[in-house]
Amino acid sequence: MRNADISQEGASSKGKPNRKVQATAVPLLVSNLDWSAEEVKETRARLASLEEDWDAPGMEEYDHL
Repeated sequence: MRNADISQEGASSKGKPNRKVQATAVPLLVSNLDWSAEEVKETRARLASLEEDWDAPGMEEYDHL
């Protein structure tokens, strides 16, 4: 899994910041998010319905986008 380093680079014509995204090969760990145990359980429960699709054959291709 990759983390995205999002840094601002100037502003668009509408005044919204333009962002540059750079992928790095650092694993995203829940322990680095400073979430409480309750937040982790709640988020896991919300994402549980996606597990079957996430683990379906061929989904690893999305890792290369």
